[in-house]
Amino acid sequence: MADPITALDANSGVANGQSSKAKTSLAADFDAFLLLLTTQLKNQDPLSPMEPTEFTSQLVAFASVEQQINANENLEKLVGIQNATLAASIIGFVGTNVEAEGGELPLQNGEGKFSYTLDKQAKNVVITISDSDGNLVFTQAGERAPGRHEFTWDGKDADGIQQPDGAYKVTVSPIGNNDEVVTATVTVYARITGVDMANGTNLDADGVSIPLDKVLTIKDPDSD
Repeated sequence: MADPITALDANSGVANGQSSKAKTSLAADFDAFLLLLTTQLKNQDPLSPMEPTEFTSQLVAFASVEQQINANENLEKLVGIQNATLAASIIGFVGTNVEAEGGELPLQNGEGKFSYTLDKQAKNVVITISDSDGNLVFTQAGERAPGRHEFTWDGKDADGIQQPDGAYKVTVSPIGNNDEVVTATVTVYARITGVDMANGTNLDADGVSIPLDKVLTIKDPDSD
């Protein structure tokens, strides 16, 4: 998992680098423009001097671009400050237990916990758990009644072999009576081990990335 502060600094560096490159490019273009203008002025016909309108317009354009680059640089600094403030505020998630929407299940200390909610009675429910490579490691029939059901996986595959901690995918597939559609909503439980801001704002649970907006509940582990 990327260190949150390191990821933040990297993102800020990219943004500031873009402004610096834009400034360098503008300076080079402006130097070339002045060289060309000076050469034209030196070699102009005294009896038919150059019209100042064109190069005046170009000077105004250069000034406008420079102002825009400076404005972008200031905005990038503000975004960097905002991200730093956000990182400081969400670092408090580390060590807490959360419930989040989605089927990305972290197996932590040999155990994975999740829940699923059926919107109506099902004829059959099949629970499957796959590893990060998509290999099926566990399958079992689930509860069929409408409502919420809790499930704890002991981390063992069909042969009773303990699987390593890490990221897994849980899928709940219900079939309704008379083959009607039954919807299953899955949530997972996780202990947060880090914060990743490299691509948005995500919590990390031993390799499972949990978007902050998918978190439903947060609990202090001492309260369990």
